[in-house]
Amino acid sequence: MTFSRKLTLGILLLLCLTLSIGGAWTIDQNLQAALLRSQTQNTAFHQRERSALEQALRADGAHSTVTAARTIRSYAGELQSSVGAQSFCFSVMDEQGTTLYSSLPRAVRYETLRQAIAGGAQSVTFCYPGTSRYMVLASPLQGTMDGLWLVSVYDITSVYAERDRELRQYLLLEFTALVLAGTAAAWFSHRMTRPLRALQSAARSMADGAYDRRVPACGQAEFDALGQDFNAMAAAVESRMDALRDESARQSRFVAAFTHELKTPMTSILGYADLLRMGEQPPERRRQAADYIYHESKRLEALSRQMLQLLGLQQGGIALAPVAVRLVFGDVRRSLPEDFPANLCTDCDPDAVVLADRILLGDLVRNLVLNAANANPGDGAVHLGCHRQGDGWELTVTDTGCGMAARELSRITEPFYMVDKSRARRAGGSGLGLSLCAEIARAHGSALVFESEPGKGTTVRLPLKEGRE
Repeated sequence: MTFSRKLTLGILLLLCLTLSIGGAWTIDQNLQAALLRSQTQNTAFHQRERSALEQALRADGAHSTVTAARTIRSYAGELQSSVGAQSFCFSVMDEQGTTLYSSLPRAVRYETLRQAIAGGAQSVTFCYPGTSRYMVLASPLQGTMDGLWLVSVYDITSVYAERDRELRQYLLLEFTALVLAGTAAAWFSHRMTRPLRALQSAARSMADGAYDRRVPACGQAEFDALGQDFNAMAAAVESRMDALRDESARQSRFVAAFTHELKTPMTSILGYADLLRMGEQPPERRRQAADYIYHESKRLEALSRQMLQLLGLQQGGIALAPVAVRLVFGDVRRSLPEDFPANLCTDCDPDAVVLADRILLGDLVRNLVLNAANANPGDGAVHLGCHRQGDGWELTVTDTGCGMAARELSRITEPFYMVDKSRARRAGGSGLGLSLCAEIARAHGSALVFESEPGKGTTVRLPLKEGRE
């Protein structure tokens, strides 16, 4: 069952209980008031007739049962001729239960009369034979003969008939009110739960892949707040899904590029190995084939080593410690090959200490220096510096080489991306160097900043946090 239907039924149930309890209490109060008025009126009439009957008994000097019965019948005849037979019904009985006179309806049982006498002059007894309703009053007669009781019976069926009429009228009114209230409640609950249905529809759309689905404002504070939270969640999910799609696309490109990078050296290795298997070759041809196999095998070794290092940085963090930058620069200078094609010029503040991993930071700087040297710097030098920047230090690697166009700068840290593939391959590059540098910088809580202009050179900046030795 939907929430709107539950809300409608809840409102109707509450209204039905309220109207039913209120109506029952009101009708009962009206009945009690009508009975009280009838009792007051009937008691007054009963007392008046009791006094008149007592006077008649005293006037006739009724000292015996026979005399008293004759006087009572005479009084009843006079009363009937004056007020009507149906207006006042009574019975006279003695304490032993002997009836001297009775004009009561047959429906009123003898036990009821005895009960009324036993209750005394101040009690009221009710009798409900069939569909009729009677009020019974009893009082002792103070005449010439002791032990006589006047028992009067009054028809109060009209009082209960009025109660039944009010009950039917109220039930009709309650039914009409419930129909109107149910219609209003259904409309109100349907309108009030419209934002929930919008949320449900949006959630289903998101489950089907429509991550750009949003919920509009409805003008209700609570639902608007819920809608804003939902939209924020949807935006976060959409952003995450976009990131996952981008990551999936990058991984696809990475696998394709990696496969391509493996294909080239493997083709060369297989080709020259097959040449050697074909039979005896001239010494110069054998040496050339062995050189190609060795060179391409070294490329594969370097590629696998860089791949493992790159994956390790992406999967886990590193421990940072205070490191003197001059020591890192010294490590880089000593690690450069003997045939390094440029001069390495360093300008480092002797007090520069950064939070870093010495080995990884050295690898990063070495890769940047090798890339700068391969750019054919116009002055034949690679400039390596470290200077104060705010609360930390900034490492810079600058060359005056060929430079890069602005459109290339956003992609140079992608795995296997090369601006000049032929030049990079001649230098033994695999396209993973700058990707590895970017991951090392990210592991240090920083990022590489590239500044380049074609024909004028490139500057790479790396901000680092200050450390204390």
